Amino acid sequence: MNRLLGSLQFRAHRLWRAQRVRLERPVLSRADILATLGRLKPVPRRAIMVHSSLNACGYIQGGARTVIAALRDWCAGCTLAMPSHSYCYPRTDGACPVFDASRSPSVIGAISDTFWRMPGARRSLHPTHSIACIGPDAEALIAGHDLCDTPCGHGTPYERLLEMDGGVLMFGASMDAYTLFHTAEDAACVPYLYEPVPYQLKLTRGDHAVYDFTMRRQDMRVRRRFAGTAEWLQTRGLLRPQSCGRGELLWMPHAAAVHSALVQTLKEDPWFLVAAEARPH
Repeated sequence: MNRLLGSLQFRAHRLWRAQRVRLERPVLSRADILATLGRLKPVPRRAIMVHSSLNACGYIQGGARTVIAALRDWCAGCTLAMPSHSYCYPRTDGACPVFDASRSPSVIGAISDTFWRMPGARRSLHPTHSIACIGPDAEALIAGHDLCDTPCGHGTPYERLLEMDGGVLMFGASMDAYTLFHTAEDAACVPYLYEPVPYQLKLTRGDHAVYDFTMRRQDMRVRRRFAGTAEWLQTRGLLRPQSCGRGELLWMPHAAAVHSALVQTLKEDPWFLVAAEARPH
């Protein structure tokens, strides 16, 4: 009896806490999100990549699927893309998980992990930095990712998005999540970008066979200052912030222009994206 009473009290407390959290956070509907997105101009004609955080803007009715539905309404006719990173690196015991585009979860948030599983979504074959797309250019964007020896550099879907002059939206996410920084670092040939020894990874192409995959890995031991670039981009007219609930959307309608500015700056100062304390003295 005491155990039953304790269980009921625990559930009641959890329900009360959940209701309290919802009351304290803004409640956003699909219409609310779409209205906010409608204020972002211009909308590229071909492709938009979205980095996302489900909880940053408030409580969203319907969760990740509501955000995705609003995004698809907003960019109807474009190809909607999202990183679906799985980070299938070797474990500490030496074993390496096999990346399977039809099974390996995205580990960078609920919106991303929901998106690649949706009907019609196409996902690139890459053990660590796959990208998922829905739309007319989906196949063109993801093609050949399994033939690239870097996650985000030359020949990858990230470079291809720039060639399409796609836009990038940070939906509640900070610039820390902007994968295209690594594409700019690669194009500028910065000295710190990759670890010295390539990684041996594994993937399957849907035929049940396991293939070895050699890839250079970004050296994330070198601390970056990605989040601190938002103001730098905004002052150059490349980034437009827009409030959404308790959070913020960061809109870059021309990712190619952002890339060009970053590459030019990195060629002048290769350590521009590196935190001050991590730069060589």
